[in-house]
Amino acid sequence: MAITGNLGYLLATLSFVLGMIQMNNPGTAKRGNFVMILGMFLAILSTLLLSTNLELDSYWQNWLLIAGLLLLGVALGRKISFAFEITRMPELVSLFNGFGGLSAAFISLASIIVAFDSVSIGIKILLLGSLYLGVMTFSASILAFLKLGGKFGISFSKNQAFTGITLIFSIILIVQAIFTESYSEFIVYIALLFIFSLFNGIFFANGVGGADMPVLISVLNGLTGIITTISGVYFENTIMILLGVFVGFTGVILTIQMSRAMNTSKRKKQSSTSGAVSYTNIQETTAAKIATELAFTRRVVIVPGFGLAVAQAQKLCFELKEHLSELDIELKFVIHPVAGRMPGHMNVLLAEANISYDDILDLEKEMNTFPNPIIASL
Repeated sequence: MAITGNLGYLLATLSFVLGMIQMNNPGTAKRGNFVMILGMFLAILSTLLLSTNLELDSYWQNWLLIAGLLLLGVALGRKISFAFEITRMPELVSLFNGFGGLSAAFISLASIIVAFDSVSIGIKILLLGSLYLGVMTFSASILAFLKLGGKFGISFSKNQAFTGITLIFSIILIVQAIFTESYSEFIVYIALLFIFSLFNGIFFANGVGGADMPVLISVLNGLTGIITTISGVYFENTIMILLGVFVGFTGVILTIQMSRAMNTSKRKKQSSTSGAVSYTNIQETTAAKIATELAFTRRVVIVPGFGLAVAQAQKLCFELKEHLSELDIELKFVIHPVAGRMPGHMNVLLAEANISYDDILDLEKEMNTFPNPIIASL
């Protein structure tokens, strides 16, 4: 069993690496997604084979329970995924990320309760820290999900202060839980830590504006990776450590890319000093004028925003491209990194309308080829 399980881990790791490489290219992204699903299946199966408490003859009840839970999870995941339109994909990502954090929190909670007297202080710090991060990630992700869907509009006047207070109390409770020798007191500290972590995530997420929500989701995704890595260290599970590192680094990289693309720090600096940013050379136009200008051009570029997704205008963009092609006019789509609220979201919307991947370009790379761009507000 051990040899088979370790071989499965190796194949799962190769599947994750190969899948991530393929997902870098829109043309192979679908195949890359399938390869990563296969890798996850191998990882789960290998973990079960390596478990000393799941021998086939003696513990067939556990195998049936695990199989049932896996089937239930697949069924619920499929139902929830298909219930969300493509325009609401950021909400779905935030929702799943929240459940991932909650799962990691429950793993840490069960581990620290069972091993209360038998683990070192270092392990207690790891597990309690993982519990805090998991619960905080869960509540913050759920709040992000509600805010993205326009279902949460409550604001707190002293949001940052509440965030700091709940964080301080969470740290104090972790310290108290580490050094207490009473099991009953330990349970009380754990329960209070769970509550303060929930509120800490709520205040943390509520302090982020709607425009910066993609960055928040990316940060929370990175935290989920960190929690998974911590769990992998405790359980000495190679695949959990590897996946945690993958997810954690992905979250960090996406956060950096989106912050740079949204010019977050500069915008905040401007808002604190000058109030609003003014724009010049704005010209109103009409559909007739645009049609006339298009007829006398040779190359057209559309820079879509989230309004295109809300209006579900991607199919109209495809029809426009077909009409312009008949007039020998080239039409390309230049995508801002967070045009659809999250990286890659707008690419998926356009691809859904049968727009070729070759016609979907990256903003940062392609705008250098247009020295005098005209930005139209329609």
